[in-house]
Amino acid sequence: MIPILLCIATGILTGYLFRKTGFVKYTGPLLSVVIMLLLFFLGVSVGSNKQVISNFSGIGLEALLLTVGGTLGSLICAKWVFARFFARKKNRSEQPSPVNNLSRCSEEEDDQKGNKSTL
Repeated sequence: MIPILLCIATGILTGYLFRKTGFVKYTGPLLSVVIMLLLFFLGVSVGSNKQVISNFSGIGLEALLLTVGGTLGSLICAKWVFARFFARKKNRSEQPSPVNNLSRCSEEEDDQKGNKSTL
């Protein structure tokens, strides 16, 4: 556990020290490649494990349900976090006035009754 925390702390320090250089702009694509390699080697490890392959039909449905549930939960949580903290809020000038809403409602009611409003 300590080597993992040291790697993270070293990465944070490196990112902080080199934040104004061109080095940092390459970390996104590099990180994507490294994650893809990790997933590939995880697949190789699972595929070479005879016990996992022999029990795949038994654990397949459970794994599928856990995957779908985890993904849906993550999407719902991410949508909530985005809406709560990152979505742009309307300015007060863009928000409709309660008075304007009331007049619109009464116009719609008059139109439904067959009356024409004279506003």
